[in-house]
Amino acid sequence: MDVNEILDKYGLSRSTTTQYIDAITQMNQTQTAEQLDVSRDTINRYKNTFHEMNAQERLLLIASLTQDKLLQQTTKER
Repeated sequence: MDVNEILDKYGLSRSTTTQYIDAITQMNQTQTAEQLDVSRDTINRYKNTFHEMNAQERLLLIASLTQDKLLQQTTKER
């Protein structure tokens, strides 16, 4: 299973999921919703969806999207 299959399986957007992963590690749900300019219901849905995933899906998603974000930041800095 790859990242796109997991995103499709759970009906998640790649962009919002990447932002969610980054923000939720630094902020609470209300702050994350404000940072992403989405409702708290959306953040709660993402939280619940991550809870539904098995460990392999969750870790693959987090690792891949975090790596993508890091690569984008690195190329922007050059």
